Amino acid sequence: MNDILTHCPRCRCSLEIPPDFDNVICRGCATAYWVRRHGGVISLSEIWPEEENPLRATNTGMVIERRLADIDELIEEAESEIAALRSGEQSAPLQMGCAFFGLFMMIIMVSALFMMLGKKYFGSWMYYASIAAVILFGLARIRHKSVSPLQREKLRQDRLLMEDGLAQLETERNRIEKLKASLNSEETDREGPGE
Repeated sequence: MNDILTHCPRCRCSLEIPPDFDNVICRGCATAYWVRRHGGVISLSEIWPEEENPLRATNTGMVIERRLADIDELIEEAESEIAALRSGEQSAPLQMGCAFFGLFMMIIMVSALFMMLGKKYFGSWMYYASIAAVILFGLARIRHKSVSPLQREKLRQDRLLMEDGLAQLETERNRIEKLKASLNSEETDREGPGE
């Protein structure tokens, strides 16, 4: 007989119940259930009332801490992705400037080469043909390397989408931290009168 697959009524975490087990503990919220079978149907009823469950407080805290760690990791990844997209957006003018500077330096190098090695060719058609070839090669390279306005707009749209996702992650993190604080205050309130 196969395991029974169902969901925890409290937290919706998946439960896998072996056929010979009469009870199960949810790994998501640590709620313990009696498993009752009748025909092909099962029913789950909590073993302990909410305030008496010795496992729930520790496991809930662990679940919250694990979720916070996951969200922190996602936030870190989103922030690095946003920084990369922003860098791609902002680097286009810098890349263009560097490419024109490289072209200018190549023209100077060709001129210096002709001055040193071929003084008689400096100012001749070979000199101007070499300068023209360097300029054409440099412009083709600039055109190939430059970021088009469509690519820049796509980077901007991707960045805005990532920033929206980051805002949602931060909202979720704040919500979970509030939940954690309220659980901690409830636990403190419960422990306070007994001391």
